[in-house]
This record gives sequence, C-alpha cells and structure tokens, in this order.
Amino acid sequence: MNKANVLIVEDNKINALVLTKTIQSLCSCKHVVNDKQAFAAVEENDFDLIFMDINLGSNSLDGEGIMKVIKSDPKNSHIKIMAVTSYAMPGDKQRFLDAGFDAYFSKPINKQAIIEGVKEIFGSSQVPA
Repeated sequence: MNKANVLIVEDNKINALVLTKTIQSLCSCKHVVNDKQAFAAVEENDFDLIFMDINLGSNSLDGEGIMKVIKSDPKNSHIKIMAVTSYAMPGDKQRFLDAGFDAYFSKPINKQAIIEGVKEIFGSSQVPA
C-alpha cells in the first residue's frame, strides 16, 4: 500500500514536528516554511494533501493566499488542503471552509482529530490503523 504524500506548510518547527510525528505512520511528509518553498514543492512533487498553517510571518503570503494559488492551477485539483491554525474564534472554522479549505483544525494540534481527518480524506481502508 502506498502512503499518501503530504506537504506540511508551517513556519513553527515544533508545530511541524508534532504534525509530522502524528501522521508519519500514515503518510510520507515533506515540510516547508513559506510560500516560495510551498510553491516549489507543489511544482516538484505530486501531493495528495497539504496541511497549511495560516500565519506564516511577514515574509510570506498567508496560508489562505497560498491555498488559493495552488488551487487555481487545474493540475492541483486533486490536492486536499487542510487549514491548521491558531485562528479558533467562533466563525473561524466556517470562514476557512468557505475560503476553499477542505478541512479545518485549530491549534494546539489535536492528534486524534488530525489522524481522523487524514483517514476521512483518504478513506480508512487506504491508510493503516
């Protein structure tokens, strides 16, 4: 069985490590920290899923902007993009889903919710338990 190919766009090393450790048994993971690296990674690889932080610092587009650029290219239409963000006020989840994200997870990362989200995207039969 092939593992899903996942890109993690996250500028915080600890958050990226937690996310990677959470899903590495389910997915092959690549980590980048900004828009330029995300665009290059998507151009060079065939990802199934992207976990996208929203606030990536002042030297990068935010995660929503990156998601919109990636989704604007028809060759990327199969990629599912999940927002993983500290924006967790009432209404934030719906705002990100309305913006075009396929799923939303608030920080701090809930490991079980992330695992269930991956299984939901790919179907539990396609990923190990």
